[in-house]
Amino acid sequence: MRLLPALLLFLCLAASSPLEARPFFLLFGSESCDECQAFRKEWEAQATPQDPLLVYLCIDSEENYLFLRSLEEALGVKTPANSFPLLLAGTHFVEGVERFQETCQEEWLLEPPPAPLAPLLPEIKAAQDATILAWNAPEHAAPPGTAGKAPLATPPRLLYLASPGCAKCARQEQELKRLQKRLPGLQVTQCLVSSPEGLVYGERLRNRFPIPEDDTQNLTPLVAWGSGFLYGRTVTAEELQERLQEETQPAWWLEEIQGREREEALHHANHLLDSLTWTMLINAGLLDGINPCAFATIIFLVSYLLYLKRRRRFVLAVGACFCLGVFLSYLLYGLSLGFLIHQLNRFPLVKILLYGSFAALGLLLFLLHLRDALRFRKNRRVADMEMGLGMETHRKIHGKIHQWAKLPDRLAIPAATLLGCVVSAMELACTGQVYLPTIAAIMADGFQPKVFWMLLAYNAAFILPLLGVTLAAYWGTGAQALADWAKRHILATKAFLSLLFLLMAAYFLFQFLRLLLP
Repeated sequence: MRLLPALLLFLCLAASSPLEARPFFLLFGSESCDECQAFRKEWEAQATPQDPLLVYLCIDSEENYLFLRSLEEALGVKTPANSFPLLLAGTHFVEGVERFQETCQEEWLLEPPPAPLAPLLPEIKAAQDATILAWNAPEHAAPPGTAGKAPLATPPRLLYLASPGCAKCARQEQELKRLQKRLPGLQVTQCLVSSPEGLVYGERLRNRFPIPEDDTQNLTPLVAWGSGFLYGRTVTAEELQERLQEETQPAWWLEEIQGREREEALHHANHLLDSLTWTMLINAGLLDGINPCAFATIIFLVSYLLYLKRRRRFVLAVGACFCLGVFLSYLLYGLSLGFLIHQLNRFPLVKILLYGSFAALGLLLFLLHLRDALRFRKNRRVADMEMGLGMETHRKIHGKIHQWAKLPDRLAIPAATLLGCVVSAMELACTGQVYLPTIAAIMADGFQPKVFWMLLAYNAAFILPLLGVTLAAYWGTGAQALADWAKRHILATKAFLSLLFLLMAAYFLFQFLRLLLP
């Protein structure tokens, strides 16, 4: 995240306008919010005393959060923002730094500040040489209780499910603290949705209410009570208090968790992960098959045979045997690497480190392939891309093909299977970028029988594009047409590979957090 120079210039112009006090804007954020802290550091590094003053209020403090609520009420905000950072310029709230940079207008900073900001104005006047002012709101009156309402017959209870990195959860937690002051007997059961208890509670929710079948983690923050639940937004203390006034149903989540129920919840979560794994598996195999590393070799092989005026039946037989060799060798690589990962997964700490490393590797490969895609889009030169086989490896592969082509026809066809094995070993440094993380993903539950079928499915998807090139040559497509088709789709292939690596990084990060967090 980087401050736009235009924003600073614009705010400087606003600062030069005649005002009784120095222009300022407020940043409501949390100490756990990376974007909030990054914005503070960037502003401190780039702003000068001639720029408007940035006033920071940490909503981890209850007083600051109540002050935010009073500001929203004073300004008539009907739908408060769910997440932070939240910025206030004049009388305008903007959620998120990027949106603030895009939408902030000079007139906003020239508006008279709303009445609740009166205690802040003297401190702004005194901070003439500062660029940032960390401010805490004055104490508010005790929060209103349940005046006018009958006391609750039994202590109210709530279930609160959060998820790691949930941008909306910081505000929801503040609302729950407010509710606990309004209802002193309130008991809140709080846990992460990905924890064993959270998985059971999510399964109970699905059995009791019409909750979507998607992963419950996508619904956080989620607040539930005996007869209902709300999710995906900040639920205010007033709204929850109103719901609990008429609550008569027992707190179903407090029932003792049985072993079978825990197993069913884990099974449901694993079923969702399996669906994701199979989807990622097939798409990874197809994308790996059409990436320039593997695709260029089969095109060169077919092109060379067409150049030698070989019959189309011969080209078809050679291509099929070559693909068979690639399939068998990659299946063997997959089984070997899978067994190695299975052995490493037996050690809990190693398994955590392994998934963390694959998450970081997936993110790195996403960035590198995205860079290749942007470079190719700019100048359309394959040579500018770095995430592939080097020229020396390409020359060695072509040399192997030239040697093989000298064999008699009766030997060349079966020898094409061996050629596929040799070439696949030489290409593994490139195609293994996709293959290795995929193997690690399907080994999440150990070396089970389904792993073999998953490896078969991946490698079948991997050789489909290679078989497609062979069939295209058999049906009369020329070598130049195949090469042109491949070049036209390099950009799309690189873009999809980048997306695949990003999804892999997210998958391994989820597995990493699942193992790391209780």
